[in-house]
Amino acid sequence: MIADKLKELDLFIDYGVPKEQQKEARTVVDKFSHDPLAVNIFHNFYSRLPDAVEDCIEELVLLERCQGQLLFLVNTSHASYFYLANSEKAEWAGSSREGLAEELLHFFGFADQEAFFKKYGDFSGLPPYSPDFLNTAACPICYCREGELHEFGCPVEICPWCDGQLINCDCRFQQLGVAELNTEEQLQRFQELTQKKGRIPFDAASQRPAYPTAGHPAKKPQ
Repeated sequence: MIADKLKELDLFIDYGVPKEQQKEARTVVDKFSHDPLAVNIFHNFYSRLPDAVEDCIEELVLLERCQGQLLFLVNTSHASYFYLANSEKAEWAGSSREGLAEELLHFFGFADQEAFFKKYGDFSGLPPYSPDFLNTAACPICYCREGELHEFGCPVEICPWCDGQLINCDCRFQQLGVAELNTEEQLQRFQELTQKKGRIPFDAASQRPAYPTAGHPAKKPQ
């Protein structure tokens, strides 16, 4: 998947970046060639060019994380944009000049635009996103950091009852006394039970080696 996008990016850069900046653009892409978050942003940007003019990405800045979604500031030679990214895709989320959409403000826990700009100001001086972000510091699925709780439902999370994979072990059925999970109410109740038991935070040393790549829907145990 990443390999296919990188091949397409090479073509997009030929047509979407000024000739004198193409080397710089490819250098930035190469730096993040193993990072699906960055590659998805590059692919979306260069295939669409938000302002419909030739442009070049110079820097990525990670602003916020929530429920497996990451908010990036993308600095280019002409402007700065917001992008929402996960391991599957990236989407343009507006220009930094206009601020963040109300829906996204609330999603990332900001009361309003004023609160958002109070935290980030004019976005100057923020540390650039590092290609090492996914190597050891974050869960490969929900991107929580070392010592943080996973987003509930992340396939990497460990069950506090049996030490198995929380979304696949039978503890959810046993704790709820049901044969299958069908409703949001049941999931909410199970989340409450895991919190009461004591959810296990992300630990890179013990949890990353398994690297589950996909979850499975709850089903009746055999």
